[in-house]
Amino acid sequence: MGLLSLLFRGNAALEACAVRDEAHVLLGAKGEHVAKIQFALFRIDRSTIDRSELVSQTYGHSTAAAVLQYKQRRSIINRTYQSTADNIVGKMTIAALDRELLSVQRPFPVTGDCAQSLLEAPPSQFAGGQPSLAKTVAGQDEKPVPLNSLVSIFISQTTASRGDGFPIARQVDFARDALFEHGVTLSLAFGNPVADIIPFNDNLLFDDNLIQLRKMSEDMRPGIPQVLRVIVCRMAAHFGETKRNVVIGTQTVRPFCLLNSQERDPNDTTLLHEMIHASLDGPAHDSEPNSVFFDNHFLNPAIPRPEAPRRSVLKNNRAKSVATSFYSSRPRSR
Repeated sequence: MGLLSLLFRGNAALEACAVRDEAHVLLGAKGEHVAKIQFALFRIDRSTIDRSELVSQTYGHSTAAAVLQYKQRRSIINRTYQSTADNIVGKMTIAALDRELLSVQRPFPVTGDCAQSLLEAPPSQFAGGQPSLAKTVAGQDEKPVPLNSLVSIFISQTTASRGDGFPIARQVDFARDALFEHGVTLSLAFGNPVADIIPFNDNLLFDDNLIQLRKMSEDMRPGIPQVLRVIVCRMAAHFGETKRNVVIGTQTVRPFCLLNSQERDPNDTTLLHEMIHASLDGPAHDSEPNSVFFDNHFLNPAIPRPEAPRRSVLKNNRAKSVATSFYSSRPRSR
């Protein structure tokens, strides 16, 4: 029988480790299988491993020390030729890790802010053509309030999502242009548009996937609390989600946004939509179909409707929320 935990099963190197002595994972090994072992040690024992080894997915000395400590705590010793535990991941060790992961894994929490939010009011009916902006978006006949502020985000992308052709640049351009009309400048930190490529090849199918991905992002670029994290990845949900109250070890991380690389928002508004979610605490979606903060569910092609709305309008109160949220905000030069 192969490995059973969702984190381990199907990984060729780990499956081989479970059945063949020559496939043991030793000091100096590198690759995704090492990263999965490192995360399992963190998930089960809160093991501390050097950041350089985590980022490079290397079985270095701190990883080996964490493995040794894990085995010593559980007396994982092959007594046919050993009297003490070693720092190698062999058949007994990978089986023990697999069993413990299986006992703690949970299904992926597909519901984030976007899925949980309700409309502020019943949505307008848009059969028979697009509603006019004046009737659809309350308050948009007023002049935008110049906020003269700057908000910073940075975007990472998983290796699994790189070949999906997700239009990151178009999403950024739409968000930048829409915010600028309200006096808000969008700044991309660390890269334009992608700052980091996270070596993560899984889809977000269960809870440990989400925690591992967020931890890998933190390992690659720690801290930066005033900059919103955005990760383009493959996920079992619609266009995007904002996650909050995610616990990594003992730390609850700040809200962050996920963009689904396998879904296409025809209006390219997913990034800005999720930025609004991240700037508020459990908001309701706008009821106006032309708003960029209209409910994403209504654009899902699996849901029948007379005609899909074109989301193109950023309401003043949503621009203000983004500008005054947890990311950096300061006067800009014109």
